[in-house]
Amino acid sequence: MPVFLDLDNTLVDRDAAFSRWVNAAIASWGGDASDVEWLIQADAHGYTPRAELAGMILDRLMPDASDVDGLVRRLLYEHVDYIECYPGVLAQLDALAAIGERLVIVTNGESEQQRMKLRRTGLAEIVTGSAISGELGFKKPDARIFAAAREIAGADGVAWMVGDHVQADIGGARAAGLATAWVSHGRVWPEKWVPTAMESSTADVLALVTMSFRNAR
Repeated sequence: MPVFLDLDNTLVDRDAAFSRWVNAAIASWGGDASDVEWLIQADAHGYTPRAELAGMILDRLMPDASDVDGLVRRLLYEHVDYIECYPGVLAQLDALAAIGERLVIVTNGESEQQRMKLRRTGLAEIVTGSAISGELGFKKPDARIFAAAREIAGADGVAWMVGDHVQADIGGARAAGLATAWVSHGRVWPEKWVPTAMESSTADVLALVTMSFRNAR
């Protein structure tokens, strides 16, 4: 049975990595702590389009510069050097793989950036494959990305989606008929309906999913 896995802020701490990069970048641009706070907010957990964010940075910090494309490349790739999995994630994924479950990354994002993260963290060696929106031309919550993930998994049975984003991950997967497991990071669930499972940390969510598979055997 397949398990679909969001990448950013589910398996890997994307926001922490971006924050570390921002601190280094702002210092090199001559900015201060207020600029760090501003840029982290403007990034919106990666959901602000990179070209738009680059333009905002140039307007605020480098008004005499014009290399939007170069800054977009920096925004896309430089924070990857700081990317790490959340504690316990790799061990829990190994446990799922050991009982024969098929693991597929289902992520929105630019292709090379996301594949760099998979290589850096070792996730590429654990999962069966990846459904990346930048390669497919559609993104979560579109049902087609979950269908593509099932094709990659090549496995029947109940499919789970593990993710942190209420609409893109959990709402999209629920609409596609998947079991859902929400990584809350301490947040309160905002909808009237509820996911199949939820826990604060990714490792704990994955442990619940593993237990459900074991109990079903």
